[in-house]
Order: sequence, then structure tokens, then C-alpha cells
Amino acid sequence: MAFETVEHECKLQFLRPNRTRQNSLFLVVERILCIQREQGEKAIRNVCTALNIKMLNPADMGFLAEYTAVMNPVAMALDILQGESHVHMGFLLPTLSQLQEKLKKLKSSCKVCRSLPAALQTGIQKRFREVLQDPELIAAAILPPKFRTCWTTEEVILKAGLDYIRNHLEENLDEDVLANSSHSDEEDFFAAMKSENLQAGELERYLSSSSVGVLAILHSFPQIKKLSIKVNTSLPGSAACERLLIMPDYY
Repeated sequence: MAFETVEHECKLQFLRPNRTRQNSLFLVVERILCIQREQGEKAIRNVCTALNIKMLNPADMGFLAEYTAVMNPVAMALDILQGESHVHMGFLLPTLSQLQEKLKKLKSSCKVCRSLPAALQTGIQKRFREVLQDPELIAAAILPPKFRTCWTTEEVILKAGLDYIRNHLEENLDEDVLANSSHSDEEDFFAAMKSENLQAGELERYLSSSSVGVLAILHSFPQIKKLSIKVNTSLPGSAACERLLIMPDYY
């Protein structure tokens, strides 16, 4: 009876929260607002009357609208990090950085949910404080051509990542020079000088390259490519596997 009533009045079904999907509550609220926008308030009122439940008043709808505005960037960030398209480790910090910036801008426009953006920012900082300062993860975010150094304006963070890249490029180049050397003591003695010049030049050329967001440009920077593969290759999280493992029936 309830299914047919909702289908008839709203042309869409209400969604139910799912604890295995972190953004499911947002999607539930978004669907209610979608129905109100497309079918009008009368559709929701008719469903509430038919099912004998209390109708949402204008204040409730205003709260839900503001809630979705604040949670929309959070839901988008979750979709990016849980998705299967962007599985590079380098997507983590730019996603968190942009999410914090969006929440910061939403603070001034919120009236009813004023404390929500601040609470979300506090939670992100508490959960990811060490991650946001990890030089290897910062380097992982710099090495994909899509981001490089444009994802944050904090010079301290960028310096930590660039220093990590320079140090590891030098290590890689030292290994290559030794592998290709003629075993001359004199050449080996001056190998470090050649290594420093090569790694500095390749990193600067990579950062100043005009090609944006194209992974293929890494072929032009062999040492950058090698390090990018190393720091960006991780075991991707599987949302399907996660949903399976947190089902109570499997414990």
C-alpha cells in the first residue's frame, strides 16, 4: 500500500538509509527535496496524509535544504575516495584539501546548520591531522599531473612534499648512475654531482609543464614517473568488500 501511494504521488520512491554507505543519509534527504522540487509540496503532503504521518513543515524543509547544501561536497568527496576511477594515493590530500575549502566557504551562508561545517572541519582535522602532514602522501599528491602544486596554498606542506621528491629522485638517480657506470673510481666519485643536476632539472620541467591532467606526460619524465608509480600505487579500498565485511550476519 505504502509503495503504491508513494509511486503514484511522487513518481519516485523514498530511499532508506544504509549503514554500509557513509553518504546514504544525504541521498535520502536529497531524494525528498527532489520530490518536492519536481512534484510539489502537495505530493509529499498527500503521502503523509495517506500514511498517517506528520507532514514536514517549512522550517523542516529549510533545514533539510541547508543540510544537503553542506553535505553535498562531503558526499562528493566520499564518492571520489570510494570510487574505482581514481585509485591513486595522490587523490587523498587534494580531495581533503578541497573539501575543507568548500566547508569553509559554506560557514558564512549557513543559517540553520551553522555549526555543521565547523563540526565537519574539526572532524577532518582530528581524523586526518597526521595524514595531511605526511611528506610521502604530499609527494603522492604532487606527482599526478592533474594536481602538482595547485591543490594547496600552504607553502610548508608543499615544501615537505617537494623535499621528499628531491631526496628520492636523487636516490633513484644514484642507483641508475651506479648501474650504468664503467666502474671507474674517478667517475663514481663525481656521480653525485651529475645526479643532483639531473633530478633538479627534471622536477622543475615537470612542475612547469603546460600539459594539465594528462598522465601520459609522465613518459617524458622517467624519474618522476618511476617515483610517481611507487608512491601512488596502493591497495585500493573496495566498497563492495567493505559492505560485505561490516554486515553483522557475517560476524
